[in-house]
Amino acid sequence: MEKKGVSLQSRFMAELSRANFPMMVGFALCQVWLSLCFFAPQLFPENSSVSVYEISLVACVVSLVPALASPKASEAWLERPWSVRAVALCASVGTLAIPFSAGSTGLDGALQVFAGLLTGIASGWLFVGWYQAFCKLGDLIGFVLGVVANNLFMYVLTAVAYLPEVSPWIMVAVACALPLLSALLLNRRPETADFVGEPTLPPRRSQSRRVLALLCASIFFVSFVDEFMRNYYLEGTDLAFYSGSLNLVLLVAKVACSTVLVVIIADRSRKMSLVYRISFLLTMAAVLLMPYGGHCPDVMYGIASFGAFLFKIMIMILAFNFCQRYRTSPLLVYALTRITFSLDLLLGFGGFNVYRMLAPAVPDLLGLISVALGLLVVAIYSFVFTDRSYAPSFVAADGPAPSGETVEERCDRLVRVGSLSRRESDVLRLVAKGRSAPRICEELHLAMNTVNTHTSHIYQKLKIHSRQELLDLLENMAPEEERPSVGGRS
Repeated sequence: MEKKGVSLQSRFMAELSRANFPMMVGFALCQVWLSLCFFAPQLFPENSSVSVYEISLVACVVSLVPALASPKASEAWLERPWSVRAVALCASVGTLAIPFSAGSTGLDGALQVFAGLLTGIASGWLFVGWYQAFCKLGDLIGFVLGVVANNLFMYVLTAVAYLPEVSPWIMVAVACALPLLSALLLNRRPETADFVGEPTLPPRRSQSRRVLALLCASIFFVSFVDEFMRNYYLEGTDLAFYSGSLNLVLLVAKVACSTVLVVIIADRSRKMSLVYRISFLLTMAAVLLMPYGGHCPDVMYGIASFGAFLFKIMIMILAFNFCQRYRTSPLLVYALTRITFSLDLLLGFGGFNVYRMLAPAVPDLLGLISVALGLLVVAIYSFVFTDRSYAPSFVAADGPAPSGETVEERCDRLVRVGSLSRRESDVLRLVAKGRSAPRICEELHLAMNTVNTHTSHIYQKLKIHSRQELLDLLENMAPEEERPSVGGRS
């Protein structure tokens, strides 16, 4: 028993030491900014600019469409330091405009649109920039701990915001500074030249395409349910909840769960099902008790919030490992998931407003909604997290890649990923077969200098540095479609 404890402790410390803490802090600051950005109206009771939230969600979706249409160019643009700084500046200026967007100058409508557009663009691209940086670095632990740090920072800042001697303008100033600090840390991320992802969606009817589709569906529907519950239980008083003592208890629980998650990730096991079960039970309890939770809304939303926290962690791990295993562009995957997330928040916010209008006229409407949302949660959790064919996405990406694809097929994928020329493709295939440089010269009737030049171009385009790294890349690539073996086992 003692040996097992020491083993877990050493495993945890080893994984923790690999996390990039400046990136973790920067990612947390980015998340805190977005929360404080939409808490701004609550700091100014006379400000009723709720439209900024809706406009921002729409702007986020629209601004990320180019990332889906041209992921390679978008990725190159987002990796430029000035691009990150420009996005962060949009976040700061848009946040500063929010308190002024419901004044009596006649410009409140224009300011709402202005604030919504800037914060929406920033909430899309700044988050995708962080997701891409963590994925390319392969830092899943820092990725997960960044969410925990966000909750810690949020508790401290919201507790300070409610002190009577603290002016709300101080919190606005903090909110404006956070994206600039986040961008500074993002631009100081380590160079990552060892990750290459295919800048296209997986082929239709492939296993990877089905995994990605279910991933987006789970984000859409479960986050929609969470947004509906947030509006129902808190009724716009998020700031008071996050600064309360109940959130402190939840924070301790989140830190404890995250510690367990780091050990699970370090163990490269499939024990993530435990997290899935806890998240499912908490979400179902919060949904089904909605008709009876009006007397203790903070407690009920605390249950829903903890379930949503675990769900978000699982989704992040799924998306992260999807990019690593299937060698898909992180920008493409995270732009798609970010668009899905923004759409479901918009739908959840609108759905609650529709419920509020219909509730006086329709008896037992809340009970019907509770049952419908509960069935939706059951369906999503069942299809996404219990199907065996999707289990590999929970396993760390540096584990053994599934079989089922020939070396030739993997070479074809690398040719597409690196946009290799015909001759570079020929050299790649011979290297994959283990041919030496002199043998390649002989088979392709090329001079040694020409072969070396083609090989150098292959390394450059695939962001690797040696023949061994090329062979490792071919070996660790997951197939585009995983076929279950005879007998139904995956």
